[in-house]
Amino acid sequence: MTIEQMAPRDAQMYWMSTKIPNDQFLLFCFDSPTPDLDAVRSVIAARAARIADLRVRAVDVAGHLDYPYWGPRDESQVPLTVHALADPSWPRCRSAIAALLPNTVDIRQSPWHLHLFPDIKGAPRVSGSALIAVLQVSHALADGQRATAVARALFGDGSPVGGAVPEVPARPALRGLLDFPGKLGQLLAVSRGGYLAYQRQQELVAAGELEPEPQGFPLISLNARPGEHREIRMIVRPRDELRADGVSVTVAVMTAISSALPRYLRDHGQWVPERLGAEVTVAEPGESLARNNFRNVGVDLCWSEPDLRTRARSIAEGIESRRRRAAHPVLVAQRAGGAALPAPMMWAGVNAFNTDLMPPTVAGNTVVSSVVRGAADLTLGGGTVAFTAGFPALSPAMGLTHGVHGIGDAVTVSVHTSAAVMPDADHYGSLLADALDEVSQLQR
Repeated sequence: MTIEQMAPRDAQMYWMSTKIPNDQFLLFCFDSPTPDLDAVRSVIAARAARIADLRVRAVDVAGHLDYPYWGPRDESQVPLTVHALADPSWPRCRSAIAALLPNTVDIRQSPWHLHLFPDIKGAPRVSGSALIAVLQVSHALADGQRATAVARALFGDGSPVGGAVPEVPARPALRGLLDFPGKLGQLLAVSRGGYLAYQRQQELVAAGELEPEPQGFPLISLNARPGEHREIRMIVRPRDELRADGVSVTVAVMTAISSALPRYLRDHGQWVPERLGAEVTVAEPGESLARNNFRNVGVDLCWSEPDLRTRARSIAEGIESRRRRAAHPVLVAQRAGGAALPAPMMWAGVNAFNTDLMPPTVAGNTVVSSVVRGAADLTLGGGTVAFTAGFPALSPAMGLTHGVHGIGDAVTVSVHTSAAVMPDADHYGSLLADALDEVSQLQR
């Protein structure tokens, strides 16, 4: 029997989702699909049956005495909803997708749900009708890279992905109770190692061999609690416009954000601090037992640097510098305590988390999450993929996030915000589109 217990980091994602929704929403736009939605549903069911990550559900342990397990899902039901819009225009479809974003799946039933929006008119890069597929995935199940692999399998050729579906062991609560003393001892040992690593970190910083802890960024008007009414915008560009020697697509987009964000604040008579930053998602090096193998690092957007090329280089250096620091052995050792935390302690910490408390500073004034989703060879209902997008979650101190998602030669820069924080998303979208134009001129 195969047993897979949820890693502490994944369980934290699961438990925290009840306080701050953190599901991923992977959008794929398919050009010229068939109108036969029953056939599409059958194809999805057949493909999902060959993807291990789509055949599981979470099984809680009584009293949270141990971390949840992954067990088999009831596959007689396909978690799929067809949203037939009275007005199938692209703006109306966009609004309908935005309305999904504050919601979470119940991973005790299914950690994923597919939303289909058929016969959409006016979608980017599509001359006729489009089928919009939005794959909603619990963050406990997968990070951005793993969710992309799942989506590629679901919209690819349906080749089997993953191994056997795990089973839940007998008496998991008793098992957790019996294991608790050993796990507590492991935590104490790891905590001592973490303290020694912290002391070593201070020595390395003092000697100039390790960068000091990065400073937080001052809160701006967009670092506020979002409302339930969400807004999304998508700007689709050819990859070649956003890539040049020494400048990645992610850096190019961040350079554009560094222009659009202060312009938006100024246009609304709002304070622009000397430093604006972005919280950037970077992959952790090496293998991990957790399904979520990434970290967020705060990067200065260097918005006051007038030369865009110099600014782009500084942003790239900032990303690399933060990546190096996060991977330093002493900092890895400090983080080991989280992976050794017994489930009851993790649950108590999440349960006590106060979402009403605002921090004095933030790791970034916005979020930038970037994922390459591979070749444009995905299909659904006979339609071919035209572009893909994603919408990083909002939080009580983060009212604006950006997604950067590429497939084939198309890159989509997505904006996710709330009307309560940014009442005129169209204006910011226009500023960002103009800033992307400015950056693209540098690539020529």
